[in-house]
Amino acid sequence: MANWIALAGTQELPIAEELAVAALEGIANTRTVPLPYKKLTPEEEAHWAKELAGASGILLRSGYLPDSLLALLPDLKVVAVHGAGVDPVDVEACTKRGIKVTNAPGANANAVAELVLGLMLSLLRGIPQASQSAMSEKAWDTARVTGGELKNRTLGLVGFGQIGKRVAKIAQAFGMDVAASDPAVTEDVMNAEGVTSMPLETLLNKSHIISLHAPAIPATKQMINADALRQMRKDALLINCARGALVDEAALADALCKGKIAGAALDVLDGEPPDPNSPLYQAPNLLITPHMAGSTLECLNTIAATCGADIASVLMGQMPKHPVN
Repeated sequence: MANWIALAGTQELPIAEELAVAALEGIANTRTVPLPYKKLTPEEEAHWAKELAGASGILLRSGYLPDSLLALLPDLKVVAVHGAGVDPVDVEACTKRGIKVTNAPGANANAVAELVLGLMLSLLRGIPQASQSAMSEKAWDTARVTGGELKNRTLGLVGFGQIGKRVAKIAQAFGMDVAASDPAVTEDVMNAEGVTSMPLETLLNKSHIISLHAPAIPATKQMINADALRQMRKDALLINCARGALVDEAALADALCKGKIAGAALDVLDGEPPDPNSPLYQAPNLLITPHMAGSTLECLNTIAATCGADIASVLMGQMPKHPVN
């Protein structure tokens, strides 16, 4: 087989290789390429271009593919993004170069939704703080946190795609009232899910908990900025398991320090790995998890099989199931 596919993952960001290999059996060989999950210098791009030389496809979990790196990969025919968000890839440049881009929409919806609810509960109940105090300080009565319940609170979803819909369904089972703001989704669709459609400003003002599920595009960059934070309730909690670029991190840190909102939980940051000098690390009532929302065995298996099948389709001259361009 002349074709070979680069599985761009690392020990920290693994790919379920067996399922990807099975989907490509008889079509292409595979090779693991530990492409760093960071923007590369020109010298680094030259190095990794040699590592990727001759690859017909890339299953991309770690790393970025800007036009400058794509220009060094003339044999590339397809990039399958390990997840739904395709912002690590210059899709326009791929299109111009005749490179198909695919993703795996919905494959991580349940995994992400469950972490969103876990972060909500952790913030409301003070679970991390209570556990840390009980274990490291051997405290008991003084470690107990008086928290709140999800029931009867309003959850505002910014974005109502497959992950947002899954979050809504689980939240409703907890007895929450759910509202959503998404210009791409009609009010009728939301109502059919038992969700109230609201303009973003109204949603920010009324929601006890706001969870972000929008894509990282120019229109959504830092949509949660100082002005948006001012519109939120003082007892509001912010959850972001979507993309770090949606949040102005300096403004969020300032809002938390000044008590303008009650707390936040972030699974994604604007720049990963994050800047160790970020003001977020000095902010109170903040939980940070290391972009782990989609890191479940079930999710990794589904994505690897989905991406592998789409790469196989492209190499066989067929339309992939999940084309982006």
